[in-house]
Amino acid sequence: MDVQRDLESLLGAARLRGYLIASAGDEARARDLYLWATQVSGALHAQLSFVEIAVRNAVDPVLADWNAAQPGYARDWTAQHGAANPVYGLLKRSLPDARRFALQESQRRPKGHPRRDAPVTHDDIVAQLMFGAWVKLIHDTGGGHRQRDLWRDALHEAFPFTGSSDEDRLRLGAQLESMRRLRNRVAHHDNLLGVNVRARMNESLSLLAKINPDFPTLAAAQSPLRRLVREDPRRLW
Repeated sequence: MDVQRDLESLLGAARLRGYLIASAGDEARARDLYLWATQVSGALHAQLSFVEIAVRNAVDPVLADWNAAQPGYARDWTAQHGAANPVYGLLKRSLPDARRFALQESQRRPKGHPRRDAPVTHDDIVAQLMFGAWVKLIHDTGGGHRQRDLWRDALHEAFPFTGSSDEDRLRLGAQLESMRRLRNRVAHHDNLLGVNVRARMNESLSLLAKINPDFPTLAAAQSPLRRLVREDPRRLW
């Protein structure tokens, strides 16, 4: 078995190079490192799913209450022309995309599916919103006054186990942005050898605890991440 040839055929020379560099050119070690890294990537994906779903389900009802309190608006903030500012301003591109994706999902369901071609619901659209859209509602991306005002008026209620000050928002926003960046790297199968996996695991649990202090226990119960950190092949080289 030609390890380098097979790995290069599978990964491509450019992707393999990072693992060969990390293993000082040792082909067998590069293979072991790559196989370990794929396990880490899968475990991170599972861990991040807890964060994304928890944030979505915490923020959505708070936004619905806030939106309904704005003159001329109702609870369904995902409906066309249904979001009050500053939500509309922050998500004016994300919401139309999510509505389109939700419609496509309805049309693509297999024959016999009870919701094939069903009208798109609020929950359908919420499920199609990218994680970055939720992050944008809190993380300061240059239009900080909008996030600041929305946090003060509503979104701090979605994270009842953190403070309600703007400093608390900034800290939470930085955590969310860190999770978003990591999620994108995992989704694109990036080289994660430079990621501090233990720190990112702890960051995800810290974020979950801001929503519900019981969530970290649930999210960590079956996670192999801490074991994988201990099994990092580089620790034995």
